[in-house]
Amino acid sequence: MVVLTAALSCNKEKNTDPGKNALDRSPMLAHYANNYITPAYSDMVVKLAELKTKIDAFTTAPGPTTMQSAQTAWRNAYITWQKVDMLEFGPAEGTTLRGYMNIYPVTISKVNNNIAAGSFDLEQFGNRDAQGFPALDYLLNGTALDMYVSDAQANSRKLYLQAVAAKMLEKVTSVKNEWDAYKSTFVSATGTDVNSSLSQMVNAYVLYYERYLRSGKIGLPVGAMTGVAKPEIVEAFYSPELSKELAVTALNSVLNFYNGKSYDGNTTGESMKSYLAALGTQDENGVLMAEYIETEMNAAVTSLNGLNTTIYNGVQNNRAQVLTIYDKLQDVVPLLKVDMVSAFSISITYTDNDGD
Repeated sequence: MVVLTAALSCNKEKNTDPGKNALDRSPMLAHYANNYITPAYSDMVVKLAELKTKIDAFTTAPGPTTMQSAQTAWRNAYITWQKVDMLEFGPAEGTTLRGYMNIYPVTISKVNNNIAAGSFDLEQFGNRDAQGFPALDYLLNGTALDMYVSDAQANSRKLYLQAVAAKMLEKVTSVKNEWDAYKSTFVSATGTDVNSSLSQMVNAYVLYYERYLRSGKIGLPVGAMTGVAKPEIVEAFYSPELSKELAVTALNSVLNFYNGKSYDGNTTGESMKSYLAALGTQDENGVLMAEYIETEMNAAVTSLNGLNTTIYNGVQNNRAQVLTIYDKLQDVVPLLKVDMVSAFSISITYTDNDGD
């Protein structure tokens, strides 16, 4: 366990009393809002608009070329989503955006029942696992072309495919527009209480890392918490060659966000890392926690990159290596969830209920 100490240049008062804290958090919040969050949502809207265009073209004229174009647009949008998913705070939290975008595994029976019924409500909570990227994975990559051409339910299937893509674009566009208006509120909420921007952002970030990246992408499929491997619940099940790229993109995005890299990667600004470094928090060996967290994240990136197959195949055929990847990811959790959060004088407000 890492033991926290405070450098002489940073007393406890600076960590706990936002009214007396000499460190200004507004540049960090402004950098995140202007240079990562709003560009990320703008890019996501572009990718989803392209996806909808390609799906509309496919459903108008189903064929190998139009289907492949839709599959490529799906892949590009799904990769982009890995850079956005950790931003489930503010407008995204209010919209419960993740629920419309990436709840997996997809429940095929629900998708097929909706298609057969010809009527459905994608706003219903019960349809969260019948839409988003996982549903499109099944419909574009796990469904034969002739099911859109000669099958009795071909027209209903095409309508459902279009509806899922349209709902994703609608939700992300709404969040993007809300962020344009919410940005000034986000930057001005500079405290450390539960309603502050720092608290909401860090809680969403740590929750994403712990539950959706560490556990969802790696831990649950490999059975790290249960001892029972379930390769069938990997992300992008019908496109297994994509699963590792999604996980690597997500992990690198978490690392870049921590370091304050802009969404386009061209600049670096005030960040969780720079704020933690300014607080002067050190581990028991005198190493700045800000640097130690980056080191451990890089170790996790290296471990994940070392998997030379799909996550599905890794879970089935080299479970020990995937468990090691999970362990490297897990090493970062207490650093973020305990050490960084404590140094920031904020509290974890979510409940860890994934059984580990």
